[in-house]
Amino acid sequence: MKKAFFFFLGVFTVMASALAILWFWLPSEKEIKGCLTTKMYQVELCPGSKNYVPLKQISPLLQKTIILTEDSNFWNHSGFDWVAIEKNAREGWETGIFKRGGSTITQQLAKNMFLTKDRTFIRKGLEALITDRIEKTLTKKEILERYLNVVEFGKNIYGVKAAAQYYFKKTPAELNMVESAFLAMVLPNPIKYSQSYYRKELTSFAKNRLSRIIEDMYRYHRISEDEYNIAINQVSYFFQPQPPPEELNISPEDVPTLQDLENAEQGENEDL
Repeated sequence: MKKAFFFFLGVFTVMASALAILWFWLPSEKEIKGCLTTKMYQVELCPGSKNYVPLKQISPLLQKTIILTEDSNFWNHSGFDWVAIEKNAREGWETGIFKRGGSTITQQLAKNMFLTKDRTFIRKGLEALITDRIEKTLTKKEILERYLNVVEFGKNIYGVKAAAQYYFKKTPAELNMVESAFLAMVLPNPIKYSQSYYRKELTSFAKNRLSRIIEDMYRYHRISEDEYNIAINQVSYFFQPQPPPEELNISPEDVPTLQDLENAEQGENEDL
């Protein structure tokens, strides 16, 4: 009886010590809100610094597009999209194929800021704890703002300021619908999906994906019909020179002859 008691006491002590160590290891509110170098990509993240872009200086089109494609329930959940988790789990049991990904914006921020690329159950557990702490420390706008300042948009391209300048020679505030759709498109695999930029021509996948994102933005009332039509038209020549204006339909009779011009000039002189 005594042996069993001391055994369970020892297990409890070890677990309590481990939880205490874990609790103190987790990032503090000060660390989450302050300046740091991200663990995953070694990106400087410092609100208020010259390289940091406030949310109000980022195109609303980009914000809406990123949320729609990456985490459509972002404004409503508390860090975890349980509806999506349940759906993926159910489909996994039915098909035998469990999909990776599906992380919320807060989960992605937790990984970027404090974790590595390791795919282990321990890391997933830490991710969950950090995600919960971030949600309790920052507002949704602050979470989105930090995410857009550190997320990877291509090889060695981190944050929306670098991405807007690199791909389009623009500030984040100037991005239009198609440019926003392109940046949203590359997020799942930035190095692979950014190849259209280097080819200066959209791949078939990229063209279809851009069109689908723009259609979804219209379908879910993020953009107007006029914005939709303009964006869909721009996809056809994205990363290529803009086509010239349509030729005017002018008949030969409408073109003035040399004699017409001379007569007009003579009439003007007589008026003087």
